[in-house]
Amino acid sequence: MSNQDTKAAAETLAALYHNADKGSLEEQMIYVSRNLMPRLMAPMAPQMGISAETSTPVALLDNACGTGVFMDQVQQTLTKEVLEKSTFVCADNGDGMVSLSKRRAEMEGWVNTEVKKLDAMNTGLAENTFTHVGIGLALHIIPNPDAVLADCKRILKSGGIFGATTFHKANTFWIPDMRSAFKSFPFEAPFPNEVKMQMHDQGDWTTPEWIEEHLKEQGFADVQVKNDSRSYCMKSAEEYVMTFGIMLSWLMNTWWSEETRREHSVEEVRELIRKHLEDNPDMIAYILVDDLQPLLFDQLSPGGLVLGSVIRTSSMLHGATPKNPD
Repeated sequence: MSNQDTKAAAETLAALYHNADKGSLEEQMIYVSRNLMPRLMAPMAPQMGISAETSTPVALLDNACGTGVFMDQVQQTLTKEVLEKSTFVCADNGDGMVSLSKRRAEMEGWVNTEVKKLDAMNTGLAENTFTHVGIGLALHIIPNPDAVLADCKRILKSGGIFGATTFHKANTFWIPDMRSAFKSFPFEAPFPNEVKMQMHDQGDWTTPEWIEEHLKEQGFADVQVKNDSRSYCMKSAEEYVMTFGIMLSWLMNTWWSEETRREHSVEEVRELIRKHLEDNPDMIAYILVDDLQPLLFDQLSPGGLVLGSVIRTSSMLHGATPKNPD
């Protein structure tokens, strides 16, 4: 992808997030948030020290929260007693994501949770507020990730924990099957030769080694990176389409001409993909979501813990705790 393509891809992806609560896209987003996405987020809470054994109340921010997958994980993990004594904030800059998170908060019965529209690069939240800040699958998309890190350090309490996930540059995920399906269409359906995981030119948020060094430079200590491997079984063409069909508008609006989009709707393309996968059932046995490389950053004094990782074929998780100023 050229820089121009990357910029266009970022813009259409942002538009997708802003309209995530519209029409059939809302149903698909809810479906994905309850099925595949929890698998991608699974390592995050335990890496951040959040478990059923947690006995101390937390003040937690799910930043750039999307549909609140991390928040739901936390709410399902902590005991009722801890939840009732804790405070939670879900924040996203996309109107559609904020709307969906509010809906999920009601549907899932999240305790003591406030959903806000905030910019992760400058939340405007009070300093020294949170014990935990988590960012799932966003640092490779947000235009200025260093601004996000600075804001996270500002709003974390001393010894607070930061965790995040991003995609590894070697990620393949849904791309090979989608590319194969596009090639099977009875019309020319452009598909990029390369689908970059990072949507900006600020550093290299898809490479574990770079992330580790960069977080140290940004004031985080004891950064560690390790892998977490897992796979997700796609049981049918229908499940694949429901899970990854949300990417169609992004692909079509970024790489297809206006004329091609006018002649072939998202609904038509979705059905063509379904047929292709039904005719080739072996293609959808497993979607690999492997090689999640967690980054652990432990503040030395007064001793905070932070984690993160990098998912190679799906997502990457990393985390950190800010150092105390000298």
